[in-house]
Amino acid sequence: MTKTQETQAETAEPTAAPAPRPGRIALWVLGACAALSLGGVVYSLHRLTGMADGLDDTGVMLLANSLFSPIITAAFAGAVAGVAAPRLIRHWPRAATATLGFTVVALAAAVVAYLSFGVDPSIALVLAAVLFGSAIVGGLFSLPRHAVPVVAGLSATLLLLLLMFARGLFEAASSVSLFSDPLDEYGALGRTIPFVAGLACGLCAFVYLRRKRSGTKLLGHLLAGAMPGGIWLVATIVAQIGVEVLLAVGLDQVSPLDEAFLGVSFQWQYNGSMTAMFAGAFCAVLAYGLLIPKAPKQTAVAAQRAAAKAAEHG
Repeated sequence: MTKTQETQAETAEPTAAPAPRPGRIALWVLGACAALSLGGVVYSLHRLTGMADGLDDTGVMLLANSLFSPIITAAFAGAVAGVAAPRLIRHWPRAATATLGFTVVALAAAVVAYLSFGVDPSIALVLAAVLFGSAIVGGLFSLPRHAVPVVAGLSATLLLLLLMFARGLFEAASSVSLFSDPLDEYGALGRTIPFVAGLACGLCAFVYLRRKRSGTKLLGHLLAGAMPGGIWLVATIVAQIGVEVLLAVGLDQVSPLDEAFLGVSFQWQYNGSMTAMFAGAFCAVLAYGLLIPKAPKQTAVAAQRAAAKAAEHG
């Protein structure tokens, strides 16, 4: 081997593969589910509390107790819009395109909410502001540079929303509350079910990353597994702020019983979200450590260099 060839062999580096991108099918499924879920919960909320001449005290209280569902779906829709927009507009910087995407969805959600409750302008304005803020906060989850772990986390979040919807159907047909029951004396169901849901979400995120073969490292799995619980947590924070503003605008006075019920309900939401976030991150990281084959310590390029030096000295 000549000196020039040896220099080229030592300085040659493997060609960097392009960053993997989420598949179109996954983005279409997430986008359709986000649009349908957000539209569905706003419509259901209007059917539940909407009145021809505005909301009375009972309607305002029903709206406050039901505000979490549109908030978490708005946050989910904002995150989906943020990760899908760069696939539609490829000539702009990714962060700018993602911000544009979730801002558009936030404005759309606010307009729909305001029009749905326009008969009561003050309530409509509060609801529109809450959904706008929810979509913006949710959209921040789409800003990490690598999109594949974000889509894995959103797929797991979709599973969490489906579990919450199934929970609602189950609770409507029975007297057992699974996620946040203030009357559960020992809190067994309130702790166990979110933990199991978090494990399922973490496994879902890992399976997506595994099938995608994106080369995502430990931190990517941690982000994807924790994202469902993280979205649940920020949705709870936004919901608590929104409920306080809504009650201040819509009611002259809140009864101590209603205040106590809301306080305990939010406490269970916080506990459930943090439990799901921990369980999802734990499951995804554990699966990564146990099921992902370890990379060889010596790459092909390093082996080639070592062989060249051995031949030179031999």
